[in-house]
Amino acid sequence: MLILKNLLRRKVRSALSLMGIAIGIGAIVSFNALGQGFRHALDAHMRETGAQLLIINKTVQDPAFSRVLKEEQDFVRSLPAVKNVSVGTFSIAAPRGLKVKTFMPALLVYGRTPGDPLLEKFRANIRGRLIEGEDEIMLGTVAAENLKLEPGETLELFRRTFRVVGVYESSISFERIGAILCNVVLQKELQMGDAASIVFVYLKDTAAWERVKQTVESAYPNLAAIRSEEFTLFYDQFEYIDWYVWIISLVSLMIGGLGVLNTMLMNVSERTREIGTLRAVGWSRGRVLGLILSEGTMLSIAGGLAGLGVGWAAAEGFIRSAPRDFFATRYSPELFAVAMIVALVLGLVGALYPAWQASRLSPIEALKYE
Repeated sequence: MLILKNLLRRKVRSALSLMGIAIGIGAIVSFNALGQGFRHALDAHMRETGAQLLIINKTVQDPAFSRVLKEEQDFVRSLPAVKNVSVGTFSIAAPRGLKVKTFMPALLVYGRTPGDPLLEKFRANIRGRLIEGEDEIMLGTVAAENLKLEPGETLELFRRTFRVVGVYESSISFERIGAILCNVVLQKELQMGDAASIVFVYLKDTAAWERVKQTVESAYPNLAAIRSEEFTLFYDQFEYIDWYVWIISLVSLMIGGLGVLNTMLMNVSERTREIGTLRAVGWSRGRVLGLILSEGTMLSIAGGLAGLGVGWAAAEGFIRSAPRDFFATRYSPELFAVAMIVALVLGLVGALYPAWQASRLSPIEALKYE
């Protein structure tokens, strides 16, 4: 009760410190939830293909620039452990010539081959039909809704006009906001020749993935064979995003830490006579130290809990204001635990110097303090 009473003596000051911590913790939660949501959705997209391995060109930093040549594709097909190989290409393009104004800045465009399993999987959940010709395109449900297009209408993309032949549903957000056209069309537009962005490998025996991986990478050192569930772990830029998120969060936390430090210093300064009295009636230096540290800890815990709510509200508010399915959030117990640990450390560090200063006060000098 004494700890809470001391913090409530200066309600505005304590509230501002709590707010500073909450903003810092909220930044950690919101930015990391958005980052984890993106990575989870991308990994789910790759896993959902059913392929055991993904073959990409590891000499590029971005998967959009990956090129797997025809001879490399044929080599993978020829391996005894390989059951089937599907090739895929993807890019980002801005729709043009729309009759209505809509906030659809870009489409994720996937190149697929008619008759291929990567395309056939949409047959059961499509309004209209699958693409067959080079002048046809399919839209995900969210993309079709945002663009306000139905089967039979046209869409201008890559300076070409495509006829929408189907609108498909998918459990993967990246596909719902995307479009699918013939792979040869995208290869021509990107000047890829017969190359593909990614080769999806289906194995006769899933346990043979490591042997196939070693064979492919030994034959073609420029290629990497990645397990589909580990796609985002391969690219360094995802780690850069994580570091960027933490740097922004730490800047916010520094502001919150300075707030705790200022609050505790002011509290100690204003309670000099009170601390002197406590020391005079027998309180040890350690007990005084513990009192101030406990006040900082309580302040940081309260700020951390508030920050969890702030972070959740900020992240959810952001994705609701953005175009549907363009962003996603993912929360985990580990994220909340890290956020609370950071808040606790922040409070202890911010209160450490004021607590040390208070413990060093001489009872006689403190009682003389005006």
